[in-house]
Amino acid sequence: MKYNLEVNGQTMVFKVTAHEDHRMAVATDDREHQVAFHRIDERRLALVVDGVRVDAFVTGQGGAREILIDGVVYQVCDADLRDLAAAAGGGGDERPREVTPPMPSVVVKVLVEEGQHVTRGDSLVVVSAMKMETTLTAPFEGRIRRINVATGDKVKPGDILVDLEKVPEKAR
Repeated sequence: MKYNLEVNGQTMVFKVTAHEDHRMAVATDDREHQVAFHRIDERRLALVVDGVRVDAFVTGQGGAREILIDGVVYQVCDADLRDLAAAAGGGGDERPREVTPPMPSVVVKVLVEEGQHVTRGDSLVVVSAMKMETTLTAPFEGRIRRINVATGDKVKPGDILVDLEKVPEKAR
């Protein structure tokens, strides 16, 4: 099956061939990987990619997800769903309106203030989990509507750290 995914703003084609026993082959334009997977819980996956163990933490809803792998956050959106929604007049924006941590974490630093204008990719909050710091970024251009955490707060996936309000096209 072919999937068109937007990964950190770049649309990529993934060809996935499912095998038995939670295994699959995943091919991009230049590489193919053998992947075995096991769902640990609703947000965590244990993967073995080309023989190497990788833990993935997934957050988000609809066609948009944030996936944390080895301390790197990947923003992934189903490009086909986005395009269908746009064609149907839905605007095609499946990106989250809130910023949530990818795993149980501690807030290290809040980098923004309420009312502040941010652009896509701007750093918002730094969290620490499993001795790794992760900087959570703005998924789109907007205004910080509300900050719901402070330095030292313990947070978990689904906790809304920052509420974002999208900036209308006319105001840009």
